Amino acid sequence: MEPEEFWDPERWQPGALAGRCFVWINSGRRRRRVVWILIAVVVFLAIPGIFDGMARGQTGTGGGGGSGIDVLDWMDIRDSEGVPATSYQISTDDGSLLHPGDTVRSAVLNLEVQFWLFLQIPACEFVGFSAGYEWLDPFHHALTGVAENLTRQIATMPMLFTAAAIGSFIVALFVVRGYFARAATQVCFMLLVAVLGPVFLAEPLAEVLAPNGLLAQGRDLGISVAAGLNGDPDPNPADQVEVMQAGLVDNLLRHPLQVLNFGHVVDRSPACRDAWSTATLSGNDSDIRAAMRDCGDSAAYERASDPTWGQVGSGLVIIFLSPLASLVLIMVSFMIIRDGCYAIYHGFMIIFGFAAGGFIYGPTQTFLVRNVVDAFIAAGRMAAYTIFLGVYTLFLNNMFLQAGG
Repeated sequence: MEPEEFWDPERWQPGALAGRCFVWINSGRRRRRVVWILIAVVVFLAIPGIFDGMARGQTGTGGGGGSGIDVLDWMDIRDSEGVPATSYQISTDDGSLLHPGDTVRSAVLNLEVQFWLFLQIPACEFVGFSAGYEWLDPFHHALTGVAENLTRQIATMPMLFTAAAIGSFIVALFVVRGYFARAATQVCFMLLVAVLGPVFLAEPLAEVLAPNGLLAQGRDLGISVAAGLNGDPDPNPADQVEVMQAGLVDNLLRHPLQVLNFGHVVDRSPACRDAWSTATLSGNDSDIRAAMRDCGDSAAYERASDPTWGQVGSGLVIIFLSPLASLVLIMVSFMIIRDGCYAIYHGFMIIFGFAAGGFIYGPTQTFLVRNVVDAFIAAGRMAAYTIFLGVYTLFLNNMFLQAGG
């Protein structure tokens, strides 16, 4: 191998490395066997340990004090009753030596619920993360500082004088050739850039990243419209994100878990709703069954005390179908973040336009105009996706209400 080939950056790209590893593994039968044996060993050792840790976190035997899935506690996802979603658990009779079938069914149900929660909780968190613009907070000051430094490096007086001189020369050329309308248009555009440029360059990206900037206004508009569709005539955008997220937790986690555990939604009864929430916070699954008995829902208590293979099958159905509803939420949330990043990108490009390019006739002025327009379009798309997110949340809520458990 030549030294130039070794130091070639393309050679060390992730795709190139993966391709060379794949070729190396498949170059001999012994290598393939060794690799597959190592993968099998890792799978059989790691996966049981993961599920055991999940089960311990669920039953509170792992030192977590019954806090549920400890690794997801930092998300602090809560339902409309204020119960953390990581505290959710299924309550069944664990069986005994005389009833080994109940023990097996209970263990399988617990694993299913843990795996399902592991899929759904991050999806609900991602919705609040994107709609609440939490993803923008860590980068606000950093991006603002970068934009200010970039402005100081580019928007210098020599650069402005040079760009203005080139623009004036083009205006004079238009006048000499008799293109008076084009020359007048160029003069007006240069004056507009000269007036708006210092305002924008004084605080670059402030119109995009500020609390009342373009992104925040698009977010607030979308959430306000979504809240109005949900029946709230005077919403507070900051609070509405939490309400939206709590509704998703109710519809995607709390109520399906109650149907799987008890055969119906116990929240229909105010007494059982409070009892289930309190017992779930305690972290003891036996307290949940006792709470159902004490609140007068004998059917729920009997269903939880006698787990069946039908519940195991229902758990598999929930695992396969629930992510379909969450997939739409994740896609829309990703689009909100994507368009926010587009707006920030175009904001950086606007700096170059106002610093110099806006004075020069031709592609540089087109570049400035396109970036300004694209920044507003990105903010508008964010508002549209936020409205769709609220409409979809409303659709899910109505669908579960119509389904009746």
